[in-house]
Amino acid sequence: MEIKKSIDCNQCHPRHDSIFCDLASGQLQYLKDYKLTKSYQKHEIVFHQGDKPHGLFCVFSGLIKIHRTSEGGKEHIVRLAQSGDVLGYRSFFSGEAYSAAAQAVQESTICFIERKGIEKLIQTSPELIYALLSKVCGELREAEDKFQDLMEKTVDERLSHFIALFAKNAANKTLSLPLSREEIASLIGARPETVIRVFSAWKEKGWIDVKAKSLTLLKPQLLPH
Repeated sequence: MEIKKSIDCNQCHPRHDSIFCDLASGQLQYLKDYKLTKSYQKHEIVFHQGDKPHGLFCVFSGLIKIHRTSEGGKEHIVRLAQSGDVLGYRSFFSGEAYSAAAQAVQESTICFIERKGIEKLIQTSPELIYALLSKVCGELREAEDKFQDLMEKTVDERLSHFIALFAKNAANKTLSLPLSREEIASLIGARPETVIRVFSAWKEKGWIDVKAKSLTLLKPQLLPH
């Protein structure tokens, strides 16, 4: 982890997609006064499962995986966080330890806002509470949708949906795959060997071309929906 020069909140483009999007310049000062910008290398831990929260983490760039580890040592990826996402707010406001860990999947820049800054911000910006509630409700809906997908959709369909999420932000048809096959399987609720089999089948059909950490969409319209 490396501490970087603080990012100006007024010039932060990801902020416009976060819970802080409606804050005025004066309100942003609370973020500036209690903020630390850090750079995380691939595989570096942002916070551990079981840690006590002391503030909020705002993702400026990169990709973070939120994962839980069972007593048996098995890892389960809960979700992925990217630019504009805020991490750790449920534990922060409930006063509980983190129920999952956060780890950088690729080089990432994250701003950490101390508890005192968040508390001062809430006192002057009650609308932030509504933004947080909206965020919680959105994540609950995503969790419900994911559970329904696991019950109703095939592995092919779930894997296709995963690829579509990365394709949205891609400049061309070749996508970077920062997750391993095991991590992809954990995220979509499948076995690693099943993910490998599906990728191989799609490649044989000429729908995709897969290399170690990249995937090219040759015939995306033919992938399961």
